[in-house]
Amino acid sequence: MRKMKIVLVAGLVLLIAYVAVILTEYKGDITFTPEPLKKVDIAYHYVVTQGLAESGMEKVELNGTIWNHGEKEARNLEITALFIDEHYGKITEKPIRVKESLLPDEQMSIHAEYFREKTIPKSSVEAKIRIEWLEDGQRKVRILPPVKPSVSAGLVDFKENVGRYHDRFVLELIPSKKGDYEVIYQFKENNRDASCGDEVFYNVSDENPITIIFPINESSYVEYHIEIFALDGMLLHVSSLSSSVVHEVVE
Repeated sequence: MRKMKIVLVAGLVLLIAYVAVILTEYKGDITFTPEPLKKVDIAYHYVVTQGLAESGMEKVELNGTIWNHGEKEARNLEITALFIDEHYGKITEKPIRVKESLLPDEQMSIHAEYFREKTIPKSSVEAKIRIEWLEDGQRKVRILPPVKPSVSAGLVDFKENVGRYHDRFVLELIPSKKGDYEVIYQFKENNRDASCGDEVFYNVSDENPITIIFPINESSYVEYHIEIFALDGMLLHVSSLSSSVVHEVVE
């Protein structure tokens, strides 16, 4: 009996040693494929209409749906409609929805309205959606719709050159990476809305910067707010400034 136990133990030791040799010889062929990271994936569809309302005012209306096609919930969701009215020089924000979370495969309807006095000749109001949420403890912001894929968020810094002259205010934005960018801007003169816009700048670089010029009066108090997005809608840069901290240049 004792001899049998010795034989069994010896056999077990040899088996373990053999397996160890096999694993050592083939360990280079063993690969582990990590599971794909779960993330939020926002999809959407909406339409914008513009026409006269019963009150005689002009109404811009936005209707659509937003989905979360990702595998992770979008927490602290905030959806806002942006009505960019270049004729009246202002951007009007209309909160659409605040939600604790948008779960994977969950969808929601969106609706917003903007009223204004009609213009002659007729002018158009541009409408977009800003969506914000928390993902992995980070605040994510997108403007919908995207135009086309562009520079990834988090990879670009912007240098700002600001100049104030007797008749104009000049802003230059130079990215650390050449690319195409969308800029939403709002400019105020003497605390009143003076100009706003939404413009795409292509092939932006240090030799071809984003340049925005606002005409002003020499003694005016001026301020601006700028938001820059990649063309996939991801927020890259936010900037606000007033003339009280701008070095004035005399020509």
